[in-house]
Amino acid sequence: MPIRGPRAILRRPCEWAGGGGRLAPRWRLPDYCFLVILRSVLLTDLFREIEEDLRRDRLKQLWEKFGIYLVVLAVGIIVIASALVGWRAWERSRNEVASARYIELVAQAPKEGPAKAAAAYAEFAATAPSGYAALAQLRQAAALVEAGDAKGAVVVYDALAAKSGVPATLRDMARVKAAMIVVDTASYDDIKARIGALNDSENGWKNSAREILGMSAYKAGKYAEAQGYYDAIVGDPATSAGIRDRAHVMQALIAPHVPRPVVKSEAKKPAAAGETSTPNNAAPADAAAKPE
Repeated sequence: MPIRGPRAILRRPCEWAGGGGRLAPRWRLPDYCFLVILRSVLLTDLFREIEEDLRRDRLKQLWEKFGIYLVVLAVGIIVIASALVGWRAWERSRNEVASARYIELVAQAPKEGPAKAAAAYAEFAATAPSGYAALAQLRQAAALVEAGDAKGAVVVYDALAAKSGVPATLRDMARVKAAMIVVDTASYDDIKARIGALNDSENGWKNSAREILGMSAYKAGKYAEAQGYYDAIVGDPATSAGIRDRAHVMQALIAPHVPRPVVKSEAKKPAAAGETSTPNNAAPADAAAKPE
């Protein structure tokens, strides 16, 4: 059998091995297996190279089409992250400065007097963060009350209650304090418009609001409504001792003005058969008749 080249052997291994598709003699099987394995390896490497070339071409096409967008997206993410970190650092620094300034104002207030303290709190609240500004406004209004400017204090409390960025607890507190100042001069309808919404079982200022509403209703002669407010205060287990004691006093003052509930007497038993009932105020017939 003539010697053939490797290419011919790879193309027709069976013919080379034994001719006619028959297996080669036993001593030639290792050579045949080696050639088969070599052919498989060469084909596998060839297919792998083709797949890699195709994958490389697809990636290149995708990069040429969408690469600019990926770059813009990456740059945008970096810019946004950097801005967010910088803004948080600036806000933290601002809050620290405001905290130090607020503590300083609180310490200086007793030395400067209520009028100057109120002016200092107002100046600080104009530029401070929302939380510290709200606290400063509460102290400003309290200083104005101490200085004798009740109207100015009500204006500050109303302004604080109208701010949307302030926590609800502080806004409700401002409403209660403003109503407490004007309860002696304002009408019951005005007080109810100010703090009527706070008379809610879920509100933390409900009992303070009920006390003011009850006082205003008592002044206006609406004793039944006033009694309802004070009854709600007494019936609330979360009411503080001071508010509860004042509610008991007001209940005692309101009691003479509120009619007591009429207790219905027991129903009359039905008369026995053959008996007729006689009215209490009617005398018997034989007793009413005079002898001639």
